[in-house]
Amino acid sequence: MKIPRLRADPGPPSAPGNDAGARRAPGGPATGEELALVSNAFEGQRSLFSLLSTVRTRRMGLGYRAETGEEELFAWSSGRAVLQPEGPLHYASRAEPVPLSEVEEALVCWAALGPNGLALADVPVQGALAGLLHRRGRTAPSSSGDLGVDLFVVGDHGVFLYRPPVEPAAPVEIRGPEDYGKILSWYRDGRVQVLDRRPDIAWPGGPEGTHNVRPMGPGQYNLNRPGSTWFLPVGDVGLEWFNQLLVSYEWSGFYLQDPDSGDPAGCKEWIRPGFLEVGFPIPAFDELALMLHAGQAGCVVQNIRLACEALGLGAWTMGSYADDFVLGAYPEIATGLGFSFLERDPATNPSATATCLGLPGVKEAVVVPSPRFPDAASAVRYVKELRSGPGGVLDRSAAGNASGGGPGNDGGGGGSPWTPEVDGAVRADPRAYLSDWAEEAAIATVEYIVAKHGCCPAYVSPVRAKLSVQAHHVDTAFYRHVAADGGIGALTPDIEHHFANWHPGEPDPTGGPATGPNGSADGWPS
Repeated sequence: MKIPRLRADPGPPSAPGNDAGARRAPGGPATGEELALVSNAFEGQRSLFSLLSTVRTRRMGLGYRAETGEEELFAWSSGRAVLQPEGPLHYASRAEPVPLSEVEEALVCWAALGPNGLALADVPVQGALAGLLHRRGRTAPSSSGDLGVDLFVVGDHGVFLYRPPVEPAAPVEIRGPEDYGKILSWYRDGRVQVLDRRPDIAWPGGPEGTHNVRPMGPGQYNLNRPGSTWFLPVGDVGLEWFNQLLVSYEWSGFYLQDPDSGDPAGCKEWIRPGFLEVGFPIPAFDELALMLHAGQAGCVVQNIRLACEALGLGAWTMGSYADDFVLGAYPEIATGLGFSFLERDPATNPSATATCLGLPGVKEAVVVPSPRFPDAASAVRYVKELRSGPGGVLDRSAAGNASGGGPGNDGGGGGSPWTPEVDGAVRADPRAYLSDWAEEAAIATVEYIVAKHGCCPAYVSPVRAKLSVQAHHVDTAFYRHVAADGGIGALTPDIEHHFANWHPGEPDPTGGPATGPNGSADGWPS
């Protein structure tokens, strides 16, 4: 497949969180009924260890199909007539799709990577505290607090970016019932609308003339189907890369090395004792950044799985798809999410990597060259300023110093996690900040990589979306139909009673709990 050109007119450069050209979802106060449901999520569910004992990937939702051998029109996405060949697990749900409620989506989004207070910042100054980028705590961890992973939510009403407030309002955001309403507020007021429809991801869909090419993977027939909510973590691998480069140069003594020649990647003048001492091949370093992103995305996915298990929802985990295809690298086949890509010279692109720049005005990666970062210095200094610039974790301005002094203080990156005495000592320590030489060496390295490969990072795409979860209401009839135990192992009481618990007053399209082979009322062993 040809790597596409950067789409024309990507719009002006934007700062993180800038949603110019996108629309905020309308908000509204939570009702008493909604707050009661959120309260149940916090106080009425099984323990973590009980959830771990039953968590499964349940792929069959209401309105789904499997290997029926019947052609179906995907009118909601690609508009194509699609057929999955008939097989032994042929099944067509008789129930109409039922979308997740707003409360259900809000709870899953918050569980995925919602705000939960002030990060502790318990990193020693002599242990690379200077690499910490943000003070916001979230339900999923991030490398050096970079908050590099965002959550895209795909449903019947379109595609939204879930992006609650950056700065924490309290050391712990949810202490009790009086804070439960924040879950819905963050969901309603913290979403940016990206598309007003489901995206075209074309299952199947290969280049013209191919017949057996499925970039979305052979098992993703029901992905993006009406009634489902697809939770897609999208990571800024470029931010991971640049931040780790600065940490490596300042603290680890590693320098990037050209794998073809073994020479230092533009940083030879800083190779001496006490500065840069051990070479690290560029491809291995790129892989490290990708692994850091994958770890974050994996934590987000596991949080979603456990939240869905608690709510009695199906959680279909997946990763066997081409994420550049989903993001929009091949619009001649499927438009995907419409992200922008950089055209690279095949002769200098070391691994034929489709280089994603992000979604202009919504989520833009740290990558050189790009509209936001035309050169090495702009990217390196941007990451440096996230740490110690205005509003940064270690803001060295008068306003930043004045804001330190304990949790809950405003300014200076959302308040300090330290006492006034500790805060003052940290800010006064020169090792809490990036050295000028490390900044210069990093810029020289990036310039070397761009000159040779046309882009930095060079061996990995700066934006990845490889691991995700689709949530849905489980078609219980399928599991009773195919499972050897009549569905007992697949259908927890939370699933069997889901509509009674989470959609009170609404009809249960599954027909309610069934009697299992053992005669128990809920299908579970007595």
